[in-house]
Amino acid sequence: MDTLISVIIPVYKVENYLEKCIVSVVEQTYQTLEIILVDDGSPDRCGAICDEWEKKDKRIKVIHKSNGGLSEARNYGLDIAQGTYIVFVDSDDLIAPTMIEKLFVTSQKYEADIVECKYFCFTDILPGKENREAETSTVYTSEEALSLLLDESVFKYTVWNKLYCRKIFETLRFEVGKLHEDVFFTYQAFGISKRIIKIDDCLYYYRQRSGSIMGSGFSIRNLDSMEARKRQYYYMKENYPELSGKAQSQLMGNCLYFGQKAVLCLAPEEREAALQIILDVYDVIYNSQPIHERKKQKFWYDLAKWNLRFCCKIRNWLKIGI
Repeated sequence: MDTLISVIIPVYKVENYLEKCIVSVVEQTYQTLEIILVDDGSPDRCGAICDEWEKKDKRIKVIHKSNGGLSEARNYGLDIAQGTYIVFVDSDDLIAPTMIEKLFVTSQKYEADIVECKYFCFTDILPGKENREAETSTVYTSEEALSLLLDESVFKYTVWNKLYCRKIFETLRFEVGKLHEDVFFTYQAFGISKRIIKIDDCLYYYRQRSGSIMGSGFSIRNLDSMEARKRQYYYMKENYPELSGKAQSQLMGNCLYFGQKAVLCLAPEEREAALQIILDVYDVIYNSQPIHERKKQKFWYDLAKWNLRFCCKIRNWLKIGI
C-alpha cells in the first residue's frame, strides 16, 4: 500500500500523554504515513518531544507556531499535508494499531470520501485491545449521512475518528477562534461528499480529562456550538431542504440545553448576556418554518418561545434534558 496518508496531530499542553499518542500512530499497521506534529506554542516540553520524534522517524514533520487554538493548528497541518487522505488525531488520545489501515481499505473498497469508525472513551484506565467483533460497513449517500448526523446517532460531529479524502479540503478549513469547531466543520464535509461509510469497529480511544478544552466548565463561549448549528440549519435549508425541519428541531433543542446550562452555571451578568444571545437565535429559528414535532416536545418549544427563562428553570427542576 503506497498511497500516502497524512496524520495531523495538533499539540498543546499534553506532555504527559504525547509520547503514547505518537507511538500509537508510528506503530500503525499501515506504514505509508506522513505524520505532522503541530506544536501550537505549547509552554511545556511538548515542542521538545516533537523534535525528538522528528529525529527518530523520517515520516514525522514538526511545525512550531505561536498559540492560535486547535482549528488554526489543524489548518497549519493541512497547508503542508501531501497525503491523498487525511486523518486527525488529538494529542492526548490513542488509536488502535489497525485503525488507519481499516479506514483506508474500506475507503478504497467503496470509493468513499469519508470513513468513520466508533470510538471508546477512557480516563486513567487505558483501553484494551481493539474491537474484534464481526465487522460491518454501511454505505450512505451524503443526504442519508447528514440525516443521521443531525440525529447524532450513527454519525458523530467529532473530526478525529474519520479518514477524509483530500479533495474535501480544497474548499474547506476549520473555523478559527471557536469552541466546538468540529460542529462547524463536519456537516459541511458531509455535504460535499458523495459517499460516506460507517464501520462498526471501535478503533479510536478518546481520553476524557478535566484539564482539556471540552472538560472545562460551561461558559458563554460554549454558545459557539449553537452558532454552528444555526449555520448548519441555514445550510440544510438551502442545500438539503428536506432536512431543514430536523436541523431546526436540533437547533431549538440545543438552545434549550444551553439556556438550562446558563441558568444553572453562570453568574447573573453573564447569564443575562447568554440568555439574550440564545433568545435572539431561538426566536428567529422558531418562526422560520412550521415546527413538525411530537406534542410533548412541541410543548417545550412553545413554552420557550413564550418565556425562555421560565421554560429552562422548569426543565431544570424536572431534570429534563440536562
